[in-house]
Amino acid sequence: MTEEDPDVVITWTQGDTTVRWSGPAGTVEKSYELPPQGVMAWREYDKTMVLVVEALDTTPSSPTDNAVVYWADGSERFRLHPPNDLVWNPNSVEGFYDAFPQDGRPLMIMATRAGDFHGRIDLETGEIVDTNIWR
Repeated sequence: MTEEDPDVVITWTQGDTTVRWSGPAGTVEKSYELPPQGVMAWREYDKTMVLVVEALDTTPSSPTDNAVVYWADGSERFRLHPPNDLVWNPNSVEGFYDAFPQDGRPLMIMATRAGDFHGRIDLETGEIVDTNIWR
């Protein structure tokens, strides 16, 4: 079962460096050096999660794990990594560009120097699965 979570209220506007959310587990605040690309909450299998896609750094050799899934109480569930096999050269993978709700779940958008891809989060492993070309 997947659905948007009406019990978690996110307070964040594009360009803000602080993300806040509140719900039954309390109020959480996360601050970032650069504004996140996107934020969303959803509920799946009776668990509420919040996704923050941090700013994308496209400089060579920068980390590509710029998205994190939190539990509603603010504890980190897992940091996401784009699959290394998206393109022939794993060094061409830049990270996550954004996420959009689709069927109540985040559709993760990944940027590479060879084009963009999308995929889903496997909530058991934290891996990105079902990847396809985005555009």
